Amino acid sequence: MTENDSTYKLTLDRAHSAVLSHDYTLAARLYKNLLREDSQNEELLYALGDLYQRSGNDSQAIPLYNQIVNANPSDVKALNCLGSIYRRLKRYDESISVLEKAVVADESNVQTFYNLGFTYKLMGKNKDAIQCFNTVVEENSNDVLAYNHLGSIYAEEKDFEKSIASYQRGLKVDPNHPILHLNLAKCYEKQGAEEFAEKEYEAALRSKPGWLDAIDGYADLLLKKNHGRLASDLLAQAVRLNPNNAAVHEKMGDAYSIQSDFDNAEDEYIEAIRINPESTSAISSLASVYEKNGKVQEAIRAMQKYEELSPNNSAMLKQYADILLSADKVNIAKKKIKEVWDLNPDDVQTLNLLGQYYICCGLEAKAEGCFKRIREIDPLYNEYVIDSARRYHQKGQFEKAETNIKRYLETNSPSSRASNLLAENYEKLSRYQEALDQYKQLADIDMENKLYQRGIERVTLKMEEIAQNEDYNSSASSGNGVGGAVHEEGMRLPEADLISVDDDIEPRIDFSDMNQRLSAEDMVRHSNRGFTFENLTHEDNSGGSPFDRRLDDELQASNSTDT
Repeated sequence: MTENDSTYKLTLDRAHSAVLSHDYTLAARLYKNLLREDSQNEELLYALGDLYQRSGNDSQAIPLYNQIVNANPSDVKALNCLGSIYRRLKRYDESISVLEKAVVADESNVQTFYNLGFTYKLMGKNKDAIQCFNTVVEENSNDVLAYNHLGSIYAEEKDFEKSIASYQRGLKVDPNHPILHLNLAKCYEKQGAEEFAEKEYEAALRSKPGWLDAIDGYADLLLKKNHGRLASDLLAQAVRLNPNNAAVHEKMGDAYSIQSDFDNAEDEYIEAIRINPESTSAISSLASVYEKNGKVQEAIRAMQKYEELSPNNSAMLKQYADILLSADKVNIAKKKIKEVWDLNPDDVQTLNLLGQYYICCGLEAKAEGCFKRIREIDPLYNEYVIDSARRYHQKGQFEKAETNIKRYLETNSPSSRASNLLAENYEKLSRYQEALDQYKQLADIDMENKLYQRGIERVTLKMEEIAQNEDYNSSASSGNGVGGAVHEEGMRLPEADLISVDDDIEPRIDFSDMNQRLSAEDMVRHSNRGFTFENLTHEDNSGGSPFDRRLDDELQASNSTDT
């Protein structure tokens, strides 16, 4: 071996070692030094091209592989490298062009058909992609990734039977392949086969413990099934492994929220927002939990932040209006409803909000006008029934609330939200045995739910107090009869605390006449509408309209006008 040969081998070994240690800068410099001495050396061109691909510098590898192809147009390996690079750079037509040359050079090369299938798949040419991947598995029945591609293409086309069959064929080759298990789980879930989906999620996590994608998908399935405790146990592992992942904390908040563990849910959402202050989904969830936990002022502040980040978001406006109604801030809620109404006056959720607003204002005829319009637009939408029950309950009109809750439960599948509201309503009506029975039914379904457990404890304690009073009154009545009066006072129904509505917010929206004449402006904007939402303004003591004031000012002003 000559001295030059020895130097060449030593430098080449150093370059290979640098690649293995991920010192790509040193490796590239060494390969380039060698190429200066032998610019046509195919081994060095491949090595440097591979290095650029490893380090994410695909564009720098293109001239190297082109140099190889120019010297040997039938070099299938170089053509495949170029095809893969062009695909990653989204230069799909160029990818197809060089890969077709590779097919001409060697029709039996399976890797070429795999790369062609992959490129066609990304181009949305599923028929061509399927043909290529089928060629791959016909030539090599052990190509797990080809089965995975076939499964994902069939799933995209909603041909779930073929999708499942492809994933299962891949798992016969590699029973522990986590990606195949995960994709199969998602496919089962889309088919509604949730038990099979759970088993596949678990298999994916056995194959790859702590895999965030699998934990995320499995947690979503558990949350959909209202298995909050199982979801939180699963997500605890993800939180430990990813303490600075905002999405994981947010999902953990969802798991606690389903269990009605609102304090822990708040903590998780707050942590998610700390990590990602612009996460509107976490802020929205935090506001919702605040409202459920009776912290309506905190909920309003959260919605203010949400509005800053996404001011024209219709979902935000709807949620904001709903929370403001819960806080008895009817004037400000009116403003938000007007904003979302202007986006789409035929949206059933917006009409629902408007109806709830009217209930809060004591204008039930107008509320019914909104609900009538909802039934005309979407006869299947009946969320306004349970939402009306919420507002009647909020106003202290518990008999009306009960009627609406039972009406909702008659026409819907079992709803824990409605059943819990019915139990709370029974409490307000002092019908404690019915409340207890309702809470127990809910607890039998979801024994970990803290809201139901607190309800059982609260009602049981109240019933025990009543029983003790009855024993005392019975004893007292055998003496001087004083206890009878005490018992009668203790059993009085609570009076309804109606929302106080300002005299100056009488709405001017009349839904009772669906054929009312539109204003000239509204005739242009909504010429086929049956009714309009007029500009809602009122004068307060300051002489200004709430629509012209900053929200903070209006909230402050409303403290003296909204009760």
